[in-house]
Amino acid sequence: MKKLFQKGLLYGGIAMLLSSCGGDDPVDEVILPLEEQPVYTFVAAGHAYGHPDTYTSSVYPPLLVKLDSLIAVRPLDQLVLMGDVVAHPTEENWETVRHELDSLDIGEWNIAPGNHDISPYMDEHIQSVKHMALDRSNSLFLLLNTTRAGWTVDSVQAQFIDTTLANAEDFDQIFVFTHQLWWEKNPPAHFDLDSLRPNSFALFDGENDFWQDGFPYFEDLEQEVYFFAGDMGCYFGLPGYYEDHYENYHFFGSGMGGAVEDNLIYGQIFQDGSVKIERVDF
Repeated sequence: MKKLFQKGLLYGGIAMLLSSCGGDDPVDEVILPLEEQPVYTFVAAGHAYGHPDTYTSSVYPPLLVKLDSLIAVRPLDQLVLMGDVVAHPTEENWETVRHELDSLDIGEWNIAPGNHDISPYMDEHIQSVKHMALDRSNSLFLLLNTTRAGWTVDSVQAQFIDTTLANAEDFDQIFVFTHQLWWEKNPPAHFDLDSLRPNSFALFDGENDFWQDGFPYFEDLEQEVYFFAGDMGCYFGLPGYYEDHYENYHFFGSGMGGAVEDNLIYGQIFQDGSVKIERVDF
């Protein structure tokens, strides 16, 4: 079972030559450890439009700056936007977002939609599907749409999750992305999860919840399963980050806009299948 935050070391490549003061003694070669480079990197970013009072159609400008700085260090293979990418889903706003993100040197970007994003223009011109499964570096990236009453998935998505996870043994680990922090609604007591105030409780009320409709499909998996949600950090005074763990399940919340606790989640997958998840503040 892969361990959270595990990072390997690669030995070789750099040698330090040590010699005596006189220079006549045999030279000893000492192999120093080098940090292993990831084979796949991704960023999960929540509430990418930032703060409603300062929104100008752009992706939150500090996010763009931080993405550029990460890309300068090593390639970024995927950006997952965890909902509320635009404040108002107009053609102008979406095309601004498309231009800004396409201008970045990113392998691909995808959206786990939030309640601000759903619109005919998104369907027709930005991302026609609201849920998807991506096979990347022997890992499953599962993007879901929880912008429904009860912060849950519909029957179509439930069937999609069931079908996709029927082949779960093909993957080293599973990453799940949503906008809403669905685990905050009626969590099982034995998980002992912390509670917090997200940006919004819109659509919170409903007869069902994700623990009933979605989680049972993950319940018997042996892999590490990472759940990420993005409806956080929009307002000053609200938390911008969440992290909790139970057995092989790991829960992360991240968001921006409040300019106090703005952050994104940076994920790295290594050759041996290990994973490192980091909070990156900006």
